[in-house]
Amino acid sequence: MRMMELGKTGEQISVLGQGTWGLKRRKPKEYYDQWKNSLRRGIELGLNHIDTAEVYGFGVAEKIVGEVIAEYKRDDLFITTKLSPMHFRHEGSKKAAYKSLKRLGLKSVDLYLIHFKTPLVSIKKQMKILEELANEGKTRYIGVSNYSVEQFNEGQSYLKKYELVNNQIRAHLLYQIHIKESLPYYQKEEITMTAYSPLGHRGFTDLTGEIRVKLETIAKKHNATIQQIAIAWLINHDNVITIPKAFQTKHVESNAEAVEIILSKEEIDYLSTN
Repeated sequence: MRMMELGKTGEQISVLGQGTWGLKRRKPKEYYDQWKNSLRRGIELGLNHIDTAEVYGFGVAEKIVGEVIAEYKRDDLFITTKLSPMHFRHEGSKKAAYKSLKRLGLKSVDLYLIHFKTPLVSIKKQMKILEELANEGKTRYIGVSNYSVEQFNEGQSYLKKYELVNNQIRAHLLYQIHIKESLPYYQKEEITMTAYSPLGHRGFTDLTGEIRVKLETIAKKHNATIQQIAIAWLINHDNVITIPKAFQTKHVESNAEAVEIILSKEEIDYLSTN
């Protein structure tokens, strides 16, 4: 598995992780067993970064992730979770973080993110929560999700001791704005950008038109699927990692194979013009 440094931390993280968005609550045991098997297969293939959040399945996703990672050596995994900013009070936010750790069965996570900016809680207050959790040893690194570059810079300005090492934002072939407008800044500042929903919400199964033709053209050259090329396009950019969700082990295996695809600059540019 190809690795990348997380920000300027020296920490190596797999360029392809495993997302758990969409994991639902109140499902039969077979549903959760399938999720667990997919996560296990990903870990076997070197996808050591698992991403979750307290809002995914109202805590169920963290619980499932916790049950799986308990089977492995802690140091072999990199776990990210996120704080919902819908906790308006400082103590409520801290308690939510502690509950996430309890569901995960961990004393600390590797990366803790503010899930998104809300007008109900200032960025300054969000950064204070992150810094306190880092000081308490509840997380090794801190970052944000769904922040603009301007919000990211504002957040960093409030931090006294730590740096934001990551911004997790939506990016894929049909939504390239952050690749074009935000990524140059993160590359310059050596900050890792995590692209979520790299295949949209339907796994690019319903693509039509010019972009599908372009993907199929390149996929044929690399003996790959269009989904593999779409993932490869993202992680062939410097400072970008991605976290596709995969409910089936065959999709996990397919995603892992995409890491080995090296696209030329011409191929990247060809897909970057839609």
